[in-house]
Amino acid sequence: MRTRISLLTVGLVLSLALPAWAGPPVTDTTTHHGVTETIVDTPFCEPGATHEITLTYNLVEHATLFDDGRAHFTFTQTGTFVAEPLDPSEQSASGHFAIWGGFNDNGKTVNGTFTFNANGSFEDGTKISVHSVEHFNVTPDGTEFFFARCKD
Repeated sequence: MRTRISLLTVGLVLSLALPAWAGPPVTDTTTHHGVTETIVDTPFCEPGATHEITLTYNLVEHATLFDDGRAHFTFTQTGTFVAEPLDPSEQSASGHFAIWGGFNDNGKTVNGTFTFNANGSFEDGTKISVHSVEHFNVTPDGTEFFFARCKD
């Protein structure tokens, strides 16, 4: 009896999945380890001192493309940062960060969401905790929506 139920279950699952097998999506995954890059930016939510920021991180990117033109992308980047101020009267900072992003396009709408988190400290010991999220959406008629929230 169990075998019959199992075979029926497998048959049902295969018959439902068969249309999906007709045109499987193509997925590509790219991984980077120990990447180092330097940028110049204001590293925290509130406008402040510009820093030269050295990032050392690992990155994983996934891209899935469908035969009908749909696309899905995600990435995760995590590592450490050292932020040296361009103004010598300001403080250096260091810590850990993580960024995640996702993007979807179904031929009618496009949307993406990105998150950023950083934790660390300034050279005087003051703690840093930054969390931000950004999201955008483009509707079929071209209307664009966007929001960003940042909290330190």
